[in-house]
Amino acid sequence: MTEVAPRRQRGPDPWIEAAYVLLAEQGHSAVTIERLTAATAKTRGSFYHHFGSMETFVARLVADWQERNTERIVRLAHATREPGKRRRVLNREAGQLDARVETAFRIWAGLDPQVREACDAVDDRRVSVLAQDLVEFARALGCDLPEQEATALAQIEYAAFIGGMLLASKGKGSFLLDLGPKYDDMLTAYLKRRQG
Repeated sequence: MTEVAPRRQRGPDPWIEAAYVLLAEQGHSAVTIERLTAATAKTRGSFYHHFGSMETFVARLVADWQERNTERIVRLAHATREPGKRRRVLNREAGQLDARVETAFRIWAGLDPQVREACDAVDDRRVSVLAQDLVEFARALGCDLPEQEATALAQIEYAAFIGGMLLASKGKGSFLLDLGPKYDDMLTAYLKRRQG
């Protein structure tokens, strides 16, 4: 395995980046102190200096994952007021996530309560953002979409996204970039038919 970060890089970031590489290439069981020290060319002492324990490291890693793969995308999308453009940004950014990392976190969540809690929070946040954006998207089309129905539609969309991530074969869900506009076309047709 190649070195993830140059030796001169200090602080916790090289450890987090190494964990992402290990997750993507080998899954959650590879995220061990031994493999992290090998990947970063750093010592166990350095690891404990920055994190104190593996539990603290995992907490930092899942917090970074939440920020990087959810909150950062929400901020990018919400930088625009136009609901259609916002959805395009969400679709584009989500389609560029590494499916191997997303899948590894989900598998890990089935085994570790700390990771499960973070994964549940990510899922809730993503569905909430999608539902809110669906209400605004419908409003821009001149349609009224009740919150409960928007949440159900967001859950369907998110389930398709998670399924797509699981099916992605090369580590990127790039085919999801095509699914987003198709879903929006179906959604637009549904909303217009519903308005009657």
